[in-house]
Amino acid sequence: MAWPDDRDLPIEVDAAFGADVAADPGTWAWTSLSSRLRAEPIRLRAGKSGGAARVSPGTCTVTLINDDGALTPLHPMSPYWPNVDLNTPVRVRLRRVEDTFARTASNGWGTTAAGDQWLVNGVTSAYSVAAGVGRQSHPDTNTIRRASLAVTLNDSEQIADIAASALLSGSSLVTGFVFRYTSAGYYWARCEFNPGGTVTLKLSRYTPATGHVDLATLGVVPGVSYSANTYLRVRAAVSGTSLGVKVWPTASPEPAGWHITATDSVVTWTGRVGCQSWLVIGNSNTLPVTALHKTYTVYVDRFSGGADQWEPTYLPTGVAGQAASAVRITASGVLRRLGQGRSLVSSPIFRGLSAFAPTGYLPLEDGNDSTLPANVVPGGRPGSAFDVAYGADDSLPGASTSVRLNSASSFVTLTNRPPAGNTAWTFVCYLKLDALPPGGDVTLLRLKSTGTVTEWILQVSNGGYRWYGTNAAGSIVFDKGQLHGEQAAPTRWVAMTVSATQNGGNVEARIYWHGLGSNTVYRTDIAGFFSYTGSIGNVSSATVGPSSILPGSVGHMAVFGQVGPEITVSFTKLSNGYIGETAGRRILRLGVEQGIPVGVAGDPDDTEAMGRQEVDTFLNLLASCEAVDGGILHERGPRLAYLPRAARYNKAVDVTVDLATYAQARGAADPLVPVYDDQDIRNEWLVERPNGSSAVASDPVSQRRGVYPDSVELNVADDSRLLDHATWRLHLDTDVDLREATFPIDLAANPTLLDGWLSCQVGARIVRTNPPAQHPPGPLDRLVLGWTETIGPRSWLVQVVPVPAAPWDVAQADGAQRAPADGSTLAAPLSSSAASFLLASTVSNGVWTTAAADFPMDVRVGGERMTLSGITGTSSPQTATVSARGVNGVQRAWPTGTEVDVWQPAVSPL
Repeated sequence: MAWPDDRDLPIEVDAAFGADVAADPGTWAWTSLSSRLRAEPIRLRAGKSGGAARVSPGTCTVTLINDDGALTPLHPMSPYWPNVDLNTPVRVRLRRVEDTFARTASNGWGTTAAGDQWLVNGVTSAYSVAAGVGRQSHPDTNTIRRASLAVTLNDSEQIADIAASALLSGSSLVTGFVFRYTSAGYYWARCEFNPGGTVTLKLSRYTPATGHVDLATLGVVPGVSYSANTYLRVRAAVSGTSLGVKVWPTASPEPAGWHITATDSVVTWTGRVGCQSWLVIGNSNTLPVTALHKTYTVYVDRFSGGADQWEPTYLPTGVAGQAASAVRITASGVLRRLGQGRSLVSSPIFRGLSAFAPTGYLPLEDGNDSTLPANVVPGGRPGSAFDVAYGADDSLPGASTSVRLNSASSFVTLTNRPPAGNTAWTFVCYLKLDALPPGGDVTLLRLKSTGTVTEWILQVSNGGYRWYGTNAAGSIVFDKGQLHGEQAAPTRWVAMTVSATQNGGNVEARIYWHGLGSNTVYRTDIAGFFSYTGSIGNVSSATVGPSSILPGSVGHMAVFGQVGPEITVSFTKLSNGYIGETAGRRILRLGVEQGIPVGVAGDPDDTEAMGRQEVDTFLNLLASCEAVDGGILHERGPRLAYLPRAARYNKAVDVTVDLATYAQARGAADPLVPVYDDQDIRNEWLVERPNGSSAVASDPVSQRRGVYPDSVELNVADDSRLLDHATWRLHLDTDVDLREATFPIDLAANPTLLDGWLSCQVGARIVRTNPPAQHPPGPLDRLVLGWTETIGPRSWLVQVVPVPAAPWDVAQADGAQRAPADGSTLAAPLSSSAASFLLASTVSNGVWTTAAADFPMDVRVGGERMTLSGITGTSSPQTATVSARGVNGVQRAWPTGTEVDVWQPAVSPL
């Protein structure tokens, strides 16, 4: 990319005026504001800053020209009125690649005007460029043609106009874009030109082990067709674990949302982008068939968030009533909105039921001074109750509290506001009786509805149940009775569900519950599935305990205008507050419940098992998962993302900065400003579990500098993991080295680092090699926690917030790490040129290996890295033979007693 020497940086700023921020970001319609950019720096911040425990909301500040007043909030003459509004989505993106194919090339696609080279696979004669078109020719079937750029990215968006040279017959011509392409695999956003003129879209993943796997498919794209040499516009994006693609005729407006989307966490690496095509076996066209490409562009987003502050300025021009105007927009990531104000503190059951959009809902978690049960559905009428004690029962694990039914005359009633025209409904409640009635049937539940059955009544006795329904005249429409044994009795908490569905002229209904028996969770079908002739109607009210019921407790009464939710299917988890659920699964579930897209990198099951879900806010619940697992929650575009602990181990290097050749603009920040201090040292950790035990780990060697204690409460599944967590934190926090609060990367002065930086996310690894001689030797190996960026027309400065990477390199099969040899020392002085030394070991750790297969082996003697070709002797001291001295640039004499250890000690992962 020839920048910045010959042109301004191609940065774009867009706003999605009028967007619904609760909707899928793929549905937002973007308006370009790039022509309004003032020649002032754009400032961005992402990830963690300094020693912050949590990731802060990302921020962006950009200044735009506003001479026409179009970006003045509340201005009725604005063409965007009334949508110049708070939390309007704003994004900043780099146009990383532009190719109009305004050249002639054969045996390949040549190089873009900005200097990016196209790489092709297979027969080079199948690729050519002329008259603004990049061609991939298929003289035979079942051969993939790929033109990819020498541009390696992680998240990106690609757009191009694509056509087929013929109306396909027999089989399809598959075209589209590859993302993250390497020999290990890639994603393929596919636009398939089918026989007959229809178009199919697919999102697929390729790895050598599995081949092509379809992640999402739209068999026929409605309203889209093609003919020979007729171009369609295809746009696709990959961001974290999210993929999307859409297609439309070039003369038509762009669709508001993706046609198909998918979520996948397999291809996480950085790779090339480009165009790929394939003529499927069975094609009967006259060959060759050619895939045609025009106006290809690649975008990389640097920020996406909501505009929470608009600051217009007005500079008088000397003309009455006129001023030069600009607007400074400050936008923030999704974490700001989620964390602003007094967030709702909610229980697991509340969160689970609320996610299904109830039409009426009494959580019955009201305070003990309440007089009416709150209906939490906006606009919903409060419930009614008689002779109940609010907040008196805390025995339902998934709830904060429940209501006690004090006597045989107690009841709770939910008044529902049903949707119009529904064809299904469900009622759910949690219930526990102190005992079963000693005699005949008493009413446990009464639902009133507007359909053929106007009252649904469940009665219970000490021997069984009666489940029946009556019409408006009081006549029985259905009557079900079914006896059950002890485990069906609701004398423990049960989750009851009643559901009904209209199926033609019949209503299909069911009542069942889940409960905890003596040793297991059971499910009881009180009446099974049954049907009756008539209309379903709507539930207008639900009452628990309307007549002669024994005392008990009730919680979470809700009605839904749909079949389900199958909330009782999760009763096993809800009943214990999701104990044992992994952090990754909990984060995903909480995101669904909150309506906030969250992506988890890697396997969500390969994360730490959690304890009981607390009654807390959404962000605090996510932070609890982050703390237990040891990963990083962060923003990735308009979504949240989670990098699990397992994905932080042994991270591959994303960017290498050679400090010997690193350039910096005049007046720029110094590239290397380390500090040696004790701010991050913690050499004694106390880890506690809420309402559980605790464990302590300490490092006596580090404590010679003094004791630096700390403690943390982690909501782990059980006490058995506490010591492991304390030991792991001790490992992370006793590493003492020169550190940097931040370090710069000047991309304007070092443009070859641009693509590497564009692919860096939170958790990326940056290695800076060849530090100056005055600095301790060896590469500076860091993981990225966050960063700030200052972007101008010809400048781009990054300040990285780092943390040492070495503690996160853990033992792996066939890895370079070796078992540490704590306590080993030189048994005699070692001169600066000696090729062997005497190695003393401790009795507790034993002697060093002498097996030939274990060599060569790199060791650390003091601060010098040496390579050993072998060790001889069966008792201490042994003789070590050195094949290379000063591997890390340090070579000197070392006295007796100098510490000796393997260069990369094997660390067990948590």
